[in-house]
Amino acid sequence: MPRPVWTGSISFGMVAIPIRLVPAVRKKSISFNQLDERDQSRIRYRKVNEATGEEVPSEHIVKGYDLGAATYVLVTDDDLAPLAPAKSKEIDLETFVPEADVNPLMFDSSYLVLPDKNAKPYALLADAMADSGRVGIGRFVMRQKEYLAAIRSDGKHLTLSTLVFPDELVEPDSIDEFDELDGVDVSDKELKMAKGLVDALSDDFQPELYTDEYRLAVEQIIEQKAAGITPTFEDAPEPKATVIDLAAALEASLAEARKAKERHPSGSSGEESAKKPAKRTAKKATQPELDEDEESATAKPRARRKSA
Repeated sequence: MPRPVWTGSISFGMVAIPIRLVPAVRKKSISFNQLDERDQSRIRYRKVNEATGEEVPSEHIVKGYDLGAATYVLVTDDDLAPLAPAKSKEIDLETFVPEADVNPLMFDSSYLVLPDKNAKPYALLADAMADSGRVGIGRFVMRQKEYLAAIRSDGKHLTLSTLVFPDELVEPDSIDEFDELDGVDVSDKELKMAKGLVDALSDDFQPELYTDEYRLAVEQIIEQKAAGITPTFEDAPEPKATVIDLAAALEASLAEARKAKERHPSGSSGEESAKKPAKRTAKKATQPELDEDEESATAKPRARRKSA
């Protein structure tokens, strides 16, 4: 069983529900160490004084808030101690709200809520919330930090998601690039074809059909090199042509989507696709670099009707 990251109780009115939290996600990623290529010794980092280049002992390192112009406000642990949230072993559910009312962007880390010692009150809350369409909202303290949390039920299991606070969300209206959408006009024909394309590509979500192909390809490279095999690579696919005629692109896309739907009425290759082994072929453009996240995306132009 995963090691609990928090142990306490959920307060549900006058009912106390003893629980443990364990992470609901095990993120899988490939990490690398930086080495000296001459002898493969690890590269280490030192904390040095920017002005002198000399290493600074831990006892001389303090916190400072940057005011700009090389001016700092020094803050000590004693300054922060009175502000720390009081330690608590309770998640007090303050209210139950429709899940649709919670902005999806607020959801952060997720945890499985395990019953601890007495399972009956846990089962009671899970059953009570099952068909309500609501989530329980409360606060709790974990690792000296207060979190806003949402608790959900599938009828048997409770899960908890920490939420970011509303003032941490980036308001779309604060991004200048969205101003480009003002005045954009979409014709009825384009809108009809776009909706048809959405319908043609619609299907039930089948998460098992999705894999991290980049990670699997990197794992294959590591396996091959560890076995003394030189990796081979496929040619990178040709980039898609830039869309110039939006209506023509929509029409062609819709026709192709309908053909695919006829070949596979479920909207995908269905069980056949689910049975296919995960793709593990290394690609020419997916060789990793040390300690850097690689992100690639192909942007497609979108046209939207201006809001009334």
